[in-house]
Amino acid sequence: MAWNMIQLLFPALLAILPLCLYRRNGRRMSRFYLMMVSLETARKFYAQLLVVFLLVFHFVYVSGHPGEYGVLLSTVLSVLLCPFRRADRWLHRIHEGRKTFMLLALSALATGFIPHLYTMAVTVGFLLLAALFYPSCTVLSGWKDEKTREHWREYPEVLSGYYY
Repeated sequence: MAWNMIQLLFPALLAILPLCLYRRNGRRMSRFYLMMVSLETARKFYAQLLVVFLLVFHFVYVSGHPGEYGVLLSTVLSVLLCPFRRADRWLHRIHEGRKTFMLLALSALATGFIPHLYTMAVTVGFLLLAALFYPSCTVLSGWKDEKTREHWREYPEVLSGYYY
């Protein structure tokens, strides 16, 4: 019973995190934006944190629902995100392509109602959430310009306007 209650926290995060953090100009989010744009190691850590979070979700789900084999497909998807280059490429494609984002969002909603694919829906939901907070290609290319870089370092609160 406790595993099922813990399991419900994961989908709740899919609704709470974007409401609280998306396009915020606070000091912490500005620092997050600056770190994600400036350091490739921060993006690597972000991608690996996503993989660990998904694997913890799968562990909690399997602990609460033993014998459920629908989790295997979403676990394979989670493990495919382990190499950083692949995760980086996927997160950029999802973030940049509106059609890709919408298609994945609709497929996550649809698979959420299929009993054995619930974990796949949550996995795709967290992949969408991670892509939402991933830096865009335009802000990464803007970081290469020295003048823009110094402006963003001096005024990190303006970075959120370029980040998405």
